[in-house]
Amino acid sequence: MDKLMNRSWVMKIIALLLAFMLYLSVNLDDGASSSNKILNRSSSANTGVETLTDVPVQVSYNEKNRIVRGVPDTVIMTLEGPKNILAQTKLQKDYQAYIDLDNLSLGQHRVKVQYRNISDNLNVVVKPDIVNVTIEERDSKQFSVEASYDKNKVKNGYEAGEAIVSPRAVTVTGASSQLDQVAYVKAIIDLDNASKTVTKQATVVALDKNLNKLNVTVQPETVNVTIPVKNISKKVPIDVIQEGTPGDGVNITKLEPKTNTVKIIGPSDSLEKIDKIDNIPVDVTGITKSKDIKVNVPVPDGIDSVSPKQITVHVEVDKQGDEKDAEKTDESADETKSFKNLPVSLTGQSSKYTYELLSPTSVDADVKGPKSDLDKLTKSGISLSANVGNLSAGEHTVPIIINSPDSVTSTLSTKQAKVRVTAKKQSGTNDEQTDKETSGSTSDKETKPDTGTGSGSGTNPGTGNSGDSTDKPSEETDTPEDNTDTPTDNTETGDDSSNQSDENSTTVDGQTDNTSGN
Repeated sequence: MDKLMNRSWVMKIIALLLAFMLYLSVNLDDGASSSNKILNRSSSANTGVETLTDVPVQVSYNEKNRIVRGVPDTVIMTLEGPKNILAQTKLQKDYQAYIDLDNLSLGQHRVKVQYRNISDNLNVVVKPDIVNVTIEERDSKQFSVEASYDKNKVKNGYEAGEAIVSPRAVTVTGASSQLDQVAYVKAIIDLDNASKTVTKQATVVALDKNLNKLNVTVQPETVNVTIPVKNISKKVPIDVIQEGTPGDGVNITKLEPKTNTVKIIGPSDSLEKIDKIDNIPVDVTGITKSKDIKVNVPVPDGIDSVSPKQITVHVEVDKQGDEKDAEKTDESADETKSFKNLPVSLTGQSSKYTYELLSPTSVDADVKGPKSDLDKLTKSGISLSANVGNLSAGEHTVPIIINSPDSVTSTLSTKQAKVRVTAKKQSGTNDEQTDKETSGSTSDKETKPDTGTGSGSGTNPGTGNSGDSTDKPSEETDTPEDNTDTPTDNTETGDDSSNQSDENSTTVDGQTDNTSGN
C-alpha cells in the first residue's frame, strides 16, 4: 500500500477526486440556498413585524416588606411572525412584560424581563431585556413639615408672617437608603401678590440635601398651610424747613405742604420707631414770587419706601415796597366773609300739620370766594331753609340748606335744624266757621275762635249789620282776611306768650289755606 501511495499518478487521481467532490459540495449548497430563498420569498408575503411601545412592566415581589428600585416603568417589544397572529395579539392586548423577584434576596441583581400571553409562533425581542434592580427592606419614618414660600411675593406694603402647618408631621415610607437621604420635607405655597392671610392645601414632598425629590411615599400627601399677611405701612406727618436765600427784598412768609402726611413702608420694628418725617428742606434760593415747589421726601433709615415720593409745597412771599404786586395777589386769592344770625325758614309745609322750629332759629355762615364777589355779597343774598315736606307728626332733625351765589362756598355754624310737627286736632273748625259766617250766623260760639286771636275786629263783621242782607255776603267774605292779618301782627309784636304765638301761627296757616280753598 505504501508503494502504491508513493507512485505519483495515484496521488494525482486522489487529488482529482477530492477536487470533484468539493465542486459538487459547493454546487449542492448553492442549489439549496437558492431553493430556500425561493421558499422564503413565497412565505414573506404572509409574515410581518409589529413594534409595541410603552409596554408596562409588572414586578412580582413582597411589597409589604420590601422596596425595589431600578425596574423600568415600560419596555419595547418587537413581534415577528404570521400576520394573522400578529393582528390577533395586538387586538387582544393580553401580552405582558414582567419581572419575577419573589425568590431573590436583598441586594442588587441582574434580572431578565420576561413576557407572557404571546403565541409561540411569534419571535419576541424585548428592549431592555436585562435590568439591574436593587431590593431593599421597606421602612417608615416621621418628619416635620416645613412650609416653603417666598416672603417677597406679597403685595408691596405687606409682610408675610410665620406659617402654621396642620398636621405638623407626616409619615415618609420608602427604602432605608432613601429615608437616610431625606433632608427636607416641605409644603410649597405660592403667595401670589397676597394682601391678606393665605390659607391653602399644599402637596408634601421629600427632598435630599441638594433639593432633589426622593422616590418615597408621604402620608398624608397634602397638609393645610396658613400664612398670616399683614400691612406694614404707616402714615406719618411731615414737616418742612426753609433752605437757601430768596431774592432781594423778598421775605418767605409761609411754607405750606399740600400733603400733610405720607405713607412709609418697611419692617414692623422700623415702623414703630418713626412717628414723623421732619426737616424736609425746601430750596427757596432766588425765589421772587409766591409759587409751588416740588420737594423729594427722604426715606428714613430702616424704611423700604415712601409714598408719595415727592410732595408740593406752596411758598408764600412778601415783597417789600411792591404794593401793586401785593394787591394783585390779594385780589386773586380767595377770602372769607362771615354773616351772623341768618334766619332759617321752613319749606314744604302741609295744611294738615303745624310746624315749630325748635332750634336753631338763626345760623352763622362763613362764605369763601373771590374778594370781588364777596364785596358785592350782602346778607339778603343768602337764604337758609329746612324742607319739612316729607315729615310726619313728631320731632325731627332736618338738614339746613343754604342758597348762595355759585362763585362762593359756604360753611354753616350749624348744619341741622330740629323741628316739631303736630297734627291739627280740629282740621275742620275754620272751614265750619267760615261756612257759618258766610251763611250769616251770629252766635258767640261760632265767633269765639276769631276773638281768641287777640283782635276784636274779627267779631264785628260776623254780627253787625245783620239787617242788611245785600251787603252781608261781602262783609263775611272779608272776615277771614281780617283774621289772617290779625294773628300775624300779634306774632310779630309779641303781645301774647310764645305758646299763643304758636297757636296763632297755626290758626293763620289754617285760615290762609281755607281762604285759598274757598
